[in-house]
Amino acid sequence: MSKIKLQWKTQAGNEVANALGYNTHNKAMKRWGAAHFDYNDDAPVALHIVPADQFVPIAGKKNVLFTMWEFLQIPTTYKAALNMADAVITPCRWCNNLFRESTNKPIYTCFEGVDPSVYKFHKRSEPDYAKGERFRYLWVGAPNMRKGYPALLAILKQFEDDPTVEVYFKTTAPRMTWAQYFMAIWKMRGKILRGCVKAHEWTAIWRQLYRIPTPSLAGKVRRCGKHKNVVFDTRYLSQHELVALYNSAHAFVLPSFGEGWGLTLSEAMATGAPCISTRHTGISDFFDDSVGYVIGSNVMLHDLPHYQMKAQGYVPRPEEVAAHMHGVKANYAEALQKGRLASERITKRFTWENSARRLAEIIREVHNGVDNDSRS
Repeated sequence: MSKIKLQWKTQAGNEVANALGYNTHNKAMKRWGAAHFDYNDDAPVALHIVPADQFVPIAGKKNVLFTMWEFLQIPTTYKAALNMADAVITPCRWCNNLFRESTNKPIYTCFEGVDPSVYKFHKRSEPDYAKGERFRYLWVGAPNMRKGYPALLAILKQFEDDPTVEVYFKTTAPRMTWAQYFMAIWKMRGKILRGCVKAHEWTAIWRQLYRIPTPSLAGKVRRCGKHKNVVFDTRYLSQHELVALYNSAHAFVLPSFGEGWGLTLSEAMATGAPCISTRHTGISDFFDDSVGYVIGSNVMLHDLPHYQMKAQGYVPRPEEVAAHMHGVKANYAEALQKGRLASERITKRFTWENSARRLAEIIREVHNGVDNDSRS
């Protein structure tokens, strides 16, 4: 079958600002899509993989918007973008259903993926505590509240007193010191544990996070905790180094508030790391109790100042995060079995090669003007 002509409108690291997920998505999908597409700026169809409020359609073309969202209500800018597109693609079924409430344009689902030649299964074993080895829990994400690290910070006291444990945060350089952030969380610990933190209180901390510059933290690894077993790593890592970090973890933790897909979770699963995560929004397409440990959530109202709106979203329960972390360590043989099943699921079903093949099917339909109400 001949290749499909397609204008790949967005360029990773350029038009998608600092959105790591979108950049990774652009790079991987374009690479694997080369087997199916003839990239040509004169093509009649243009693909835009961007947050919806950055979508600018090209006149005279069929414009396909590949986007996602993580809360239960959609900003007006997103609704407008969905209706400007000729077709919409989302990476998960949850977004597909959500977007249908705001547009009658064709909506398709095309999962994200991993490269199984890079994110391979890695055999793990329990640490030798007699030799001073530690059980490493790893969290990877951008320093924003949606990625769920407030739930981890709220329970750190349970782990910083344990010399057999290491809690490792891999993030980008924050704009306030982690000591300042931890102090803010610590002052709210009672409310966090009772689950009664108000949206405006979370917002106040969120704003602090982006207001106080601390360039001294950039590119460094900082240790704290009673046994220096809480690590904040803000270094830039190559893909090879990131894979090595996943492989060094005995368990991966992602108490996310919401995901369009959940790329770091799928990457960690591919390596066989036992995973502890919420299961909602995009994550629900590939993660469940058979391959990991599910954290329960409550629905709460969130303040989204960038979009000048409030929206309902999920908030993980810190006590369940802690319970699963203790449980995985105590029953590691069982956890490793789930990790192996998780790796098999991701590396067989959720690959960039499969995603590119699905994208080609969608773009071919758009080319042909097919109106198929059974899209999924």
